[in-house]
Amino acid sequence: MNDLSQTPRPAAQFIDFRQLARGLGTVINYAAGDIVFREGDQPAYAYIVLTGEVEVSSHGKLIEQVSEGRAFGIVSLIDKKPRSATAKAIEVSEIALVDSKQFRYMVETTPNFVWYVLGEVVDRLRATNSAL
Repeated sequence: MNDLSQTPRPAAQFIDFRQLARGLGTVINYAAGDIVFREGDQPAYAYIVLTGEVEVSSHGKLIEQVSEGRAFGIVSLIDKKPRSATAKAIEVSEIALVDSKQFRYMVETTPNFVWYVLGEVVDRLRATNSAL
């Protein structure tokens, strides 16, 4: 796992969007070890971790551990291409699934949400590059 805590982030990155995701999305509970999605799956949702932690890996290499308040699965939802990684709950987790219509609504109507999304995408890119 990479320590990105020293990376400067926009102020919006610190805003907690969990309540919004809980209200708009579909909340699913995952047990430790449950697969959220696999590499190659078609995208249907972006995910926001409400509680717990999720491991994101690609080709068997750990990319990042995603904790409460963080999002994953955003890029595939935007570009509609198959998942490039596998996401697995590493502890009991409650996750909000946000479909493309809900995601677009959040981007268009919620102040600073787009900065939150950009921060998540950039963090994932940096973590992926570090894992190579």
